[in-house]
Amino acid sequence: MSAEEHRRLFDLTGRCAVVTGAGRGIGFSLAEGLAAFGASVVIAELDPVTAESAAARLGAQGLNAIGVACDITDTPQFRGLLDRAEAEFGAVDILVNNAGVSARIAAEEYPDDNYHRMVALNQTAVFFGMRDLAKRWIDAGRGGSIINLASFAGLVADPMSVPYAMTKGAVVQLTRTAAVEWADKGIRVNAIAPGYVRTEMTAHTLDTPAAGAVIQAKTALGRAGRTDEMIGAVVFLASDASAYVTGTIVPVDGGWTAM
Repeated sequence: MSAEEHRRLFDLTGRCAVVTGAGRGIGFSLAEGLAAFGASVVIAELDPVTAESAAARLGAQGLNAIGVACDITDTPQFRGLLDRAEAEFGAVDILVNNAGVSARIAAEEYPDDNYHRMVALNQTAVFFGMRDLAKRWIDAGRGGSIINLASFAGLVADPMSVPYAMTKGAVVQLTRTAAVEWADKGIRVNAIAPGYVRTEMTAHTLDTPAAGAVIQAKTALGRAGRTDEMIGAVVFLASDASAYVTGTIVPVDGGWTAM
């Protein structure tokens, strides 16, 4: 291969990526990174203002993005999102299942409604989204790349997060099993497993002295991650650079799971 061919391995020009929960935090950084490498990005967010604002921020950088309001736990709405993406960009090539919630509550005190909401978003919506897009790809005789957001908590224990860890453990096995089942269809399924990353959702925990000290001590790099530090792994998994990679969980956790 020539030097130019090597560089093109990461080029996403002409591809469409749907990123759920991309209005802020990790999701926005992933949408920004994919768009910077040439992808047209569909930002899926529950709130239409958040979706449109995020798309406008990318557009101001000269990147190609649209915002679509969608409750991804509602299957008809998610299918409508795929229809919109296909109408806008011709086809969906990449799905990043980023949307999710977390909560630090003692297992014996965990409320029923919190549990059901978390399972619906973190686990059920991920599978149904994978299923519905894979069916479209299979019917069309084409492949694609699915990238799920797992977590270090889906690989090792993180007390005070039992239901969250359960959903992320499920995402790990969804990723591995679907990757094997769809391999002969040209569909690659991988996941990244972030450690603690500073976002609006994690700021309170990170800024609590006791919890912050534990997180720092258990992370080899000695700090929480930044949202932009998740981009490289996702661009790799979305691109031809990872053409021989499927069923893999990539920890992007500062060394947490290595310790």
